[in-house]
Amino acid sequence: MGKNNGAWLLAIYLFLAIYLLPMFPHGGSANELTRWATAASLVENRSFEISWTESLIGKNVDTARVDNKLYSNKAPGIAVLAAPFYAIVRPFVGPPDASNIRVTWFVMRFVLSSLPLFLLGLWLYRKGADELSLATLLFATPLFVYSLLFFSHVLVAVLIYLAFRFIYDTDRVDPRNCLWAGLGSGLAVACEFPALIPVAILGAGIFFTDKEKRMARFGWFVLGGAPFAVLLMIYNFAIFGSPFSMSYAYETFPEWAEVAGQGVFGIGIPSLSNAYLLLFSPSRGLLFTAPILILSIVLFFTSADRASFRHRVKIATIIVTIVLLCGHGAAHGGWAFSARYLIMIVPLMLDSFFEREADSMPRFVTGLLFSISMILSVIPALTFPFAPPEFNAPQNDFWAKLLMDEKWVVPNLANVVGVETSLWLTVPVVLAIIASIVLVTRSMRSPVQFIGGLVIGILAVTTYLFWPGIDSDEDSFRRATIAERYFRPADRLKALKQRSVEAKDWTSLRVINTFEWNIADTRAYAPNDFPYLDVRPLDRSPSAILRNASEMQKRGDMNGAENSLTEAKSALPFARCEFGSSLGVIYYTTNRKDLAMSELEAIQPLVNPASTPQCARSQFLLGSLYKEMSRPDDAANVFRQFLSNTEGSTDPEIVRFRKSLGSSK
Repeated sequence: MGKNNGAWLLAIYLFLAIYLLPMFPHGGSANELTRWATAASLVENRSFEISWTESLIGKNVDTARVDNKLYSNKAPGIAVLAAPFYAIVRPFVGPPDASNIRVTWFVMRFVLSSLPLFLLGLWLYRKGADELSLATLLFATPLFVYSLLFFSHVLVAVLIYLAFRFIYDTDRVDPRNCLWAGLGSGLAVACEFPALIPVAILGAGIFFTDKEKRMARFGWFVLGGAPFAVLLMIYNFAIFGSPFSMSYAYETFPEWAEVAGQGVFGIGIPSLSNAYLLLFSPSRGLLFTAPILILSIVLFFTSADRASFRHRVKIATIIVTIVLLCGHGAAHGGWAFSARYLIMIVPLMLDSFFEREADSMPRFVTGLLFSISMILSVIPALTFPFAPPEFNAPQNDFWAKLLMDEKWVVPNLANVVGVETSLWLTVPVVLAIIASIVLVTRSMRSPVQFIGGLVIGILAVTTYLFWPGIDSDEDSFRRATIAERYFRPADRLKALKQRSVEAKDWTSLRVINTFEWNIADTRAYAPNDFPYLDVRPLDRSPSAILRNASEMQKRGDMNGAENSLTEAKSALPFARCEFGSSLGVIYYTTNRKDLAMSELEAIQPLVNPASTPQCARSQFLLGSLYKEMSRPDDAANVFRQFLSNTEGSTDPEIVRFRKSLGSSK
């Protein structure tokens, strides 16, 4: 053992935080975009209302609607903190557009996600934390990936851990430290509502400190958090009409609205299935992704500090937070990496590491768990890190496949200076991680045993990453739809669509058609195609085209609507049926019935049971036109096809058309 090389680990982390730029073409992360939109709106419009951003970044599921106004469904703290940094960059990049959105995103992400983790590491380094604990904090848990994203989790985790240290690091709790802890805790809750759980435990612990000045300590803690509570109530009153109304009650996305209605803001009775999901599952399990945290659990019982009140508060905070979040109605966290709702307690779990108590663990076991944790925590940062919850083993059937099969590498600093994307651009990251492992190994008292564990861990993870048979057809399909949206379009669905048509597998074809439409919609919005394709003006969204054409018709601008739809038919041939159906309506309402009939007849070969309601309605419109033109046989034939193709539809317009033809459904 020589001098502490923690400074080198901090430098390596800082390099990776700048080199890796995981903001993908056309978004991919609703959580980040809703925060970006709020920060941008605070600067651009002096308002929390974000509906104006839809024309730039598209519709966002992480939103709340109040009357005709749209807001983020997230706690406002991060966006408010980010707004000044957006304002600093704004004069240099200009109004937000598809090309400069990444710049403001990076600045806000770096300051509010990367820098807090770096500063925590620096603080711990100065307090004597060793290389193993620093490398684990920086690279070997989900903190690493989330510190590269514009989420609130890392900042909140740092604030909660510092609040714990400020209150409980001394035998006699200093009331002034409680004030600082209260400030950090209040800010944490303002950035992430579930942070109230660990904050409440930390605050309650003050009641069990020595009796002298107990109430004064608690009063200072409450005083520190009170300004943020007041500001949150003012925000809730201004936006939602009551100090105690929150965004979760106004969710725009039906699935999130259903979750929010369960228990208290989506957190109900804990379940064993959620406990497995959040702790042990390959899909989201925190201990699966970062098994080195198992040593933290062992140290709960073996720590030299285990009899102290400080240790008991730490364990209580961790356990209560985990148990309560096992009642979350959407514990999977949506498109995510690992158990993102538990990120806030990861530094607390590593507290014994920072006190060098991991030195008591067998070196072989430490090396084994450290290498597994580091690899599993770094791989998602090399590609698209947001795994949908449907992937049961995302390290194998999502991230490894994206890297090796698609050659999909995360946007990075090399791209910014003009280097074309390839797997070679992961080499700087791999070398940086190897350097970190070397620094940790050199600090070990028994490096041979540690190296033995490292080697076995690397072999085990490599075997798991490339183990055959875990991938399914559904996994392949989902990966294809994600790559089409956020990487490079390559007609990945074409062959599958053709097979479904030939087999008349209408269920599969309906799913493919829906995703095909969704892909085109997604690719119409910011950010632009950098770094995977040459940057060009974004295509128009098919949904927006139909919506705008409808609005033009309402205003009486029939020529504008007709021209827009005619151009769209050529630009987006997959949606020719939907556009043709709308054109037929325009021709009919402008007394060009022959043109309407010709347009509707031309798209009939495209109609089948898998068609969208907008396409399927063309048969009803054509039948109605035949009937009006005294062609009853043709009308009856088309109506029969319409009823057959739309059986089981829940679309309100289709249901109304069916009922007008005498159908009971």
